[in-house]
Amino acid sequence: MHGKVVAIHSISITAHSLEYRQKLYKKMREAQMMVIACPFAWIDSPRREEQGPTRNSLTPVDELAAAGIPVAIGTDNISDYMLPFSTGNMWEELKLLVTGCRYTDLDNIINVATINGRKKR
Repeated sequence: MHGKVVAIHSISITAHSLEYRQKLYKKMREAQMMVIACPFAWIDSPRREEQGPTRNSLTPVDELAAAGIPVAIGTDNISDYMLPFSTGNMWEELKLLVTGCRYTDLDNIINVATINGRKKR
């Protein structure tokens, strides 16, 4: 499956230490993986009473891009039960990803929005 695997969401990555994430990114890069971020899918995760480290529930596009792993934008929540007002608007998804990750590499964001999702796997 080398070069043919696409991960979706990848939000749990940020629950791990930077050291672990760097090792993971190396393996993902070697496997020629890519990631499709669906920002609205998890932004509404329910509040929990458990105490623990906080993290951003968005795909870490900034770290993945720096590690050489392509990220594309997508959605899997068009008018579904949990997100009934999601319209599938990719500009809204992209805006949430950029804003939520405080990611300002506009050249790469253009790739996320356009060519990365069309790469053959």
